[in-house]
Amino acid sequence: MTKKIIIIGGGPGGYVAAIRAAQLGAQVTVVERGKLGGTCLNRGCVPTKTLLHAARIYKTVQNTRQLGIYCTIDSFRYDKMVEKKNKVVRNNAIGIETIFKNRHIKLLSGIARLSDPTTLKIETAEGKRVKESADALVIATGSEPLIPKFIKFDGDRVITTTEALDLDNLPSSIVIVGGSVSGCEFACLFGQLGSRVYLIEMLDRIVPTEDKELSRRLAGRLKRLGVNVMTKTRVESLERQYPLSSVTVFTDKDQINADYCLLAMGRKLNTENIGLETLGIDFSSKGIKTDKRMQTNVSGVYAVGDVTGKYQLAHVASEQGIIAVENIMEIDATMDYGAIPSFIYTDPEIASVGLKPEEAVEKGMDIIEGKATFKGNAMAHVIKQTSGFVKTVIDKKTLKILGVHMFGPHVTELLPEAVTMIKMDMTLADVKNVIYPHPTLSETVKESALAAAGEAIHA
Repeated sequence: MTKKIIIIGGGPGGYVAAIRAAQLGAQVTVVERGKLGGTCLNRGCVPTKTLLHAARIYKTVQNTRQLGIYCTIDSFRYDKMVEKKNKVVRNNAIGIETIFKNRHIKLLSGIARLSDPTTLKIETAEGKRVKESADALVIATGSEPLIPKFIKFDGDRVITTTEALDLDNLPSSIVIVGGSVSGCEFACLFGQLGSRVYLIEMLDRIVPTEDKELSRRLAGRLKRLGVNVMTKTRVESLERQYPLSSVTVFTDKDQINADYCLLAMGRKLNTENIGLETLGIDFSSKGIKTDKRMQTNVSGVYAVGDVTGKYQLAHVASEQGIIAVENIMEIDATMDYGAIPSFIYTDPEIASVGLKPEEAVEKGMDIIEGKATFKGNAMAHVIKQTSGFVKTVIDKKTLKILGVHMFGPHVTELLPEAVTMIKMDMTLADVKNVIYPHPTLSETVKESALAAAGEAIHA
C-alpha cells in the first residue's frame, strides 16, 4: 500500500523531503503559503549570493591592471543586478516545479493547520477550506526575520533582508543592525558598491559564532571597504524622518542618519497558528522538539528545518527532510550534527566546520593548531587573492581532525573536503596520505594540517 505524506512548507526542508519521499514511492502533497523554494531561494541564500557575486565582479574589474588587463569601468546598474537576481530565482523555482511535476508531487497554495496527527485543515489561496489526510505529516514551516517590539517597522525605510533584496536602487547610506551572517553579507554587498554603511553589533565582535580570528579578519576587511563597524553598541530606538526619506538610529553611543535601516537581528521560528498546541506537540520559542529521526513526541508527525531550532541553514533543513521521510518510509536513518558546515559569502569568504579552538579546550581536550596562509599558495597568487588563511584544530592525543576554519578566496568551495575530514574521523596521518592537486587553492587545507605537525612545505 502506497504511503501518503503531507509536508507543510516548500522550503529547502520541505521540497527536498517531498522529492526524496516521491523517490521512495510515497504519494506526496506539499502545502506552501508563499513561493516554492522558501526563504533560501526567494528571500535569502540564492538572491543574496547573486547580488554579492555581481558586486565582487564589479570590485574585481576595477583592479584588473594588476593582471595586465587595461579596461575602464566607472559605473554599474543596480537595477540590472536585481533583474539578474530575479531571473536566477525564477529559473531555480521553475526547476523545482518541474521536478515536482515529473515526480507527481501535488502542490497546494494555502495556509495549513494541524487538526489531528493525520489531518490538515487548509485554507487555499482561492479562499476554499479543505481537509487533507495522510499517513504522516512533516512540519517544515521555517522562520521569518525577527523584528523587536521596540522598533517601528514600516517595510519602506526600516526594512528586513526581505525588503532589502527587492530594492531597485542602491542605498547611498544604510544602517545595518546585527553583525551576524546576513548583516555582514549585506554590509559587504553595499560596501563594495559604494554605499555608506554602518554595521551595528551589540556584542564585542561581529559573527560571534565563528572563530575569533576569522571574526577579527572579517571586521578588518569590512573596514577597508569603508564600512563603519560598530561593536559593543546597542540600538535604543529608530525614528523615521518626515518629509525626508531617511531614518535616524539612536544607539547608546551616538545617533546615525541614513536612507535605510536594515534589521538583521536574527529570525523568528514559524510555530504560531499551525496547531501545535492542538496535537500536544512539544515545542517552545527555541523550536519544535524532535528525536534523531526528526519525529516529534506525537507519533507520525515530524519536523524539519529552522522550525526545529537546531541550525538555520538550508543544507541542514534538507538533510533533516531526507532523514524524516526515510524513517516514514521505514528506512532507519538518523540525523548527525557532528559535522555541520557553515559559511559567510563575504569577500574574502568565511567557511568553517567542527570545533573552534576554545570549544575544544572547554571540552577538556589538549589540542594543537595548524595554520597556513594563502600567501604560500601558488593558485592564490595566480588569481591575485592571497589574503586569508586556513586553520586546523587537532586533538593532540589522537591526532584526530576536530575543526577547520577558513578565511580567504573561494573557501566555501573548499569546505566540503573539510567536512569530509570531520565526518570520517580523519587523523593527521590520513590527511598527510592524501595527494592534493597542484596548483589549487585546496592545497592550503592540507598545508594547514601539516603545519600542526611542523611539516608544512610552503609555510
